[in-house]
Amino acid sequence: MASEDNNELGASALAASSIQDNWRYCMKCSCLHYCGQAKCPAGGVHNHSSSGDYSLVSSGNHGQDDWRWCKKCQVLSYTGGGSNGPCSGGGHHDTSGSSNYRLTHNDSSAPGQINWRWCHKCQGLAYAGGNPGRCQAGGQHDHNGSGHYTLSLDGNPHGGQDQWRWCSKCQMLAYDGYNSCAGGGAHISNPSGSYSLAMNDSSASGQRDWRFCNKCRILCYGGSPSHGPCAKGGMHDHSSSGNYTLLHNAGNPGPDYQYPWRWCHKCQALWWGGDAGKHPRCPQAPGGEHSDQSSGVYAIRHHP
Repeated sequence: MASEDNNELGASALAASSIQDNWRYCMKCSCLHYCGQAKCPAGGVHNHSSSGDYSLVSSGNHGQDDWRWCKKCQVLSYTGGGSNGPCSGGGHHDTSGSSNYRLTHNDSSAPGQINWRWCHKCQGLAYAGGNPGRCQAGGQHDHNGSGHYTLSLDGNPHGGQDQWRWCSKCQMLAYDGYNSCAGGGAHISNPSGSYSLAMNDSSASGQRDWRFCNKCRILCYGGSPSHGPCAKGGMHDHSSSGNYTLLHNAGNPGPDYQYPWRWCHKCQALWWGGDAGKHPRCPQAPGGEHSDQSSGVYAIRHHP
């Protein structure tokens, strides 16, 4: 598991930017948190497997400021009320390493996702359009007294679908979210950058039929007779996946791309083959390690 020091470095480094993405909705506690493996009040770590990518602004002329990131639980909490709220990491929120974020507030014309509310018990920002969520102060969130907040969602200046991550344990490309890793436990996406894939684009150059597995969240090839074994049990499930196209045997396509990525014929996954002599764990038993036998060289658009 990535250390909280790594999470802190990532958020602090990005906090200097006026626009910061990689904020996520946790489907267990319903709070907005910075992407990382921090403790959730509902137990375990935050689960952002169904979340989009939210962007926050740390400067600007309109909105409500005094929103800050807690380095212990990773959530966004309001600090303009005189005291920090209770934290699932113990004690109260620690916002000492955070920028001052400004949120769009009570503006019905603002673009983005509505139904975000302030919880007066834990001071966190929580989504009020679905699961009420577990509050860090106990029970459910209480939005009495809250205004209406709108968040920017899934902006992607690069084209394609972003928020794909490299897992340092299994070396596979996994869609951002914690799930079963062939190396045990959840995928580790820190210190990965964000990768973008061409999806459902018939004009894209490269090899089609790459799919997302709903169970383990990795990218795997769907053009083989077998879907391949999944780290979460059984075979990969592509039932809700788009059709991804990867650059294949294209040489060096430019500085925006990272290669060599490889296909494993045993589990059908895409894995990082840039560490000489290192073949990480494959979910297929008893083989143990990924194989690059019969694989070409794949290049993926990468935003460090």
